[in-house]
Amino acid sequence: YNEYKSYLRSCSYKLMNGLMDDQQLQQLVVFCEQLYQASNLNDRRQAENVLNELMNSPDAIDKCIHILKRAPSSYTVLWCSSCLMRLLQRDRLFVLTEKKLEIRNTCLGYLATQPSEPFLVQSLTRLLVKVIKLGWFESVNDEHVFRKTIDDVQTFIKRDVPSCTVGIYILSCLIDEINESSTVRSLVRQRKIVSSFRDESLKSLFNLGLTSVKQLPVSTVNNDHGSAKLMENILQLLLCCLTFDFIGTAPEESTDDTGTLQIPTAWRSAFVSEDLLPMFYDLAISLPTNLSEKALQILVQLVSVRRSLFSTVERKKYLQSIMDGIKKVLDNGSRLSEPGCYHQFCRLLAKLKCNYQLNELVDIDGYEGIINTVAKFTISSLENWHFSANSIHYLLSLWQRLSTAVPYVKNEKEHYLSIYAPQISKTYLKSRLEMVLGVLRDGLDDPLDDIGTLHQQLDLLSTMIRIEYASNCNAVISLLEEAVTAFQNASNLSLQNLTILENRLTWLILIIGSMIGGRVSFQVNDENDTLDGRLICSVLRVLQISDNRLEQHGSKNLEIGFIYFFDQFRRIYIGEQVNRPSQVYKVLAETLGLTEESLLLSILVNKIITNLKYWSKNVDIVDETMQLFNNLSIGYTCVRKMSKLDAIKLMLANHNADHFPFLGNYSSECLKTRRTFYQALGRILLVDLGEDEDKFLEFMKPLTEVTDQILQQLASNQFAYSEEQVQLQTIGLACDLRGLALSFTNKSCFSMFFDWLYPKYLPIFGAALNRWTSSEHVSSAVLKFIAEVVVNKSQRLMFEVSSPNGILLFREVSKLLCEYGERLLALRDIPEDRMYSTKLKPVSICFGILRSALAGGYVNFGVFKLYGDECHLNAINMFIKLLGSLPDRALIEYPKLSSSYYALMDVVTQDHMTMLGNVDPNVIVYMLSTLSEGIASVDVTISTACCSSLDNIISFLFRKTRQKDSGEAMIVEKLRDIVESQNNVFQQTIASIVHIILFEECKNQWSMSRPMLGLVLLNQEYFKELQQNVISMQPPDKQPLLAKCFDNLMEGVEGNLLGKNRDRFTQNMALFRRDLNNLIQPPNQKPLSQSSDQVMMFYS
Repeated sequence: YNEYKSYLRSCSYKLMNGLMDDQQLQQLVVFCEQLYQASNLNDRRQAENVLNELMNSPDAIDKCIHILKRAPSSYTVLWCSSCLMRLLQRDRLFVLTEKKLEIRNTCLGYLATQPSEPFLVQSLTRLLVKVIKLGWFESVNDEHVFRKTIDDVQTFIKRDVPSCTVGIYILSCLIDEINESSTVRSLVRQRKIVSSFRDESLKSLFNLGLTSVKQLPVSTVNNDHGSAKLMENILQLLLCCLTFDFIGTAPEESTDDTGTLQIPTAWRSAFVSEDLLPMFYDLAISLPTNLSEKALQILVQLVSVRRSLFSTVERKKYLQSIMDGIKKVLDNGSRLSEPGCYHQFCRLLAKLKCNYQLNELVDIDGYEGIINTVAKFTISSLENWHFSANSIHYLLSLWQRLSTAVPYVKNEKEHYLSIYAPQISKTYLKSRLEMVLGVLRDGLDDPLDDIGTLHQQLDLLSTMIRIEYASNCNAVISLLEEAVTAFQNASNLSLQNLTILENRLTWLILIIGSMIGGRVSFQVNDENDTLDGRLICSVLRVLQISDNRLEQHGSKNLEIGFIYFFDQFRRIYIGEQVNRPSQVYKVLAETLGLTEESLLLSILVNKIITNLKYWSKNVDIVDETMQLFNNLSIGYTCVRKMSKLDAIKLMLANHNADHFPFLGNYSSECLKTRRTFYQALGRILLVDLGEDEDKFLEFMKPLTEVTDQILQQLASNQFAYSEEQVQLQTIGLACDLRGLALSFTNKSCFSMFFDWLYPKYLPIFGAALNRWTSSEHVSSAVLKFIAEVVVNKSQRLMFEVSSPNGILLFREVSKLLCEYGERLLALRDIPEDRMYSTKLKPVSICFGILRSALAGGYVNFGVFKLYGDECHLNAINMFIKLLGSLPDRALIEYPKLSSSYYALMDVVTQDHMTMLGNVDPNVIVYMLSTLSEGIASVDVTISTACCSSLDNIISFLFRKTRQKDSGEAMIVEKLRDIVESQNNVFQQTIASIVHIILFEECKNQWSMSRPMLGLVLLNQEYFKELQQNVISMQPPDKQPLLAKCFDNLMEGVEGNLLGKNRDRFTQNMALFRRDLNNLIQPPNQKPLSQSSDQVMMFYS
């Protein structure tokens, strides 16, 4: 390996001096082929290490360009293009325009040779479009050479079919690259590029695509592979144009099926053309399957075009064309047998109601026939549920939106939804019941296993099923009564037949839950509420039968159905805004004798307890049950009624593994469930607790017993079963107590909790961390519990003035952090795949604990120094040690770690600066550099914390320098020496802030202004130099105006950091930014935009 590296250095030298011969270049080819083709892992790693050294060399870009020009082999070209991609992303601010232009020309030249390998075309195209985007605002001899690439690529299109295919592919990739926001750090710069590209080039590319589609005969596409590939790329180009982020909303994929397409007004002529939609409908019918799917994707976007693009007459014609095309596709039906085309067509149907009102749909010619055809298609799709189950959501979405609009229809024409919506609802129910047998017989995926998708479909069904509600209810009740009769006599059924019956009952109960959940307050009537009451009674009857058989047999699916039903029932009929005299309660009283809401609550709570007892090993049921319990405990009225129930009193007194076996399950899947359980119990306990300490201790008895057992075994080092069992019990205990700490938000209750915890039990958790330091599960559970305890939310930790509890808590936490931190630092050779869970995550939580403890306001830290207690100093020192032990790029690569670090730095620099006096100067320098880097973070929280930290440091030095006789003079002098010796860090910070103010979207301008004044006062000469450099980069006619802006920035500002002076500077900075926005040229002009990167190079 060392010989390879030495050889590579020799090759690199010769390469840059034009001396590399063919044999030496061939060795590089071997490395590249070895990297991509070697079957031996060690060979690949060896090649990767050698080539990485080339990539990490100072002049790597020049080397890769030279190799790329010689193009010795396909894999060498692939590696060079990939390497250049990474280098451009990493060093994009420091790559000169000439180098970018050289890369662009090399890529274009290679692509012009029509490489046969698809992976080469893809890799080189990605590199080319990346360079174009990075250089979009750059110019050579007053010409935007990178924008000119679009014209250069169009020369490909005028040649033969293979060249045209490559050219169209390049343009498609360019649109995707321009539209991709993650490739540019600055959102403002991204919007400038997007806006410029949209205004200058996108329309012409869309028109190019339309022209190309029209010129390419369908018959040729169907018979020639090259033409088919060209058509695929053309359709992709059009799709990229239509999915472009026109207005900067950066929509997520999850909103793709609900949003509208914001086509610019300048494109209007293309969309009012009468042949646009028919052309793509014809293509969807006549092209091969894969291309037909692409045409349907384009139609999905065309249906979404914003309404305001058209006049009233044009909009009606456009909608008529859409509906005619839909009927044409349905009547033809040849392509809908293919899953991909079928899925896209379902998306197209769902888009209809997103953009057009039901009044408009009803008013088109042939509406009756079209809605009839769509309804038949939907019914057929539901009946053939096994064909494309993922597409059903879109069809249900269409009918749900149409059904929602029924009350608002003002058109006199018939909408026919009262006919078709009930048919579709009943077909859905019928198909789900038939599906049960097919799933068991054929071993297909069971939709009941996908709870998320299932709930989405039921939510959509809940609206349309309310149309002709009486008919739907009677049908469901009839089916349910038939199933219940069979369920009562199920003792003689085989296991398979019993499973079929239970799953059918599950579907019926789920749909009843959906029907209950579809009730809306402004459409309430007594008849529908009476029907709801009948449905609820039927389900409660099934529940009774099922629970009576749980000891012999139970159904997971049936239990999931019950939980969903109860959650919908809770949401509609139990809560703060429920109409008490509802007909539902009258039916329940007459049928089941449930005369009060508390009796219904009792049924829900008993079901929760039953599930937690009998289904403790089923994680899905326990999770869903616990979510229901948690939702019940959140309601203000509901939780007060629950607290009076005998079942709840039983839970409060017996929350242990004997009564609730799931508490004996310590698997990682159940930890969140345990926390939620105790969080809900804590809320219920608080209702009537007041200051009754005896009641609190009675509640804590089950936890006290577990804690005493753990304490005894850890103290004696003798374990009743095994050390692993005690470890699991400790994890479970930490989760349980964390749940209680989350719910104990008032002072009196938390004081009782703290008195129970300290001094007897809190040391257990420190001992657990010390004993099982390398266990990520122990560290995570215990540290998260401690992190919750030290948070002073709702002032719960503000103890009485005579109480030392705040000081005692900090001492204990400091001791825990220091002891655990030392053991964490002693861990060596942690595998890279476990680095985060074993070390970085615990360090992040430790930073959060220390931050909460320092900022809580319940400790007078001066006491520790006064009485010679070093716990405060030790905690800060441990923070410094942990920080120094982090890997180089940890703060950049792990967002949670960086967030906790910067939040802690804000607190430390605010009130604890004197504690940094004895810290190694190199550590202080490192902290300052991280703060300087953090200011430029895209995360506003981190950027603001860094601004605040720097402001705290500078203000401390200014303030303490004036206090000549203070006892901290030596510390201040040391810190000042460090700061003065590291002016480059502060200068870089000034440059970063100026860059953000000038060229980026500054979301925290006020925060940026606070440290800026101190930094300028400390570096006045540098600020003047920077100011002159920025001014000199602007056009001569604007330089005096920009100089005036900088002068105004310091107008009336004095050389101090008093509050009044700070406010003056903050006001000036706001005016400075406003004036710059008025002064700066439009983004599509070159001077300032080009200077942005040049200024950043000057900053470095």
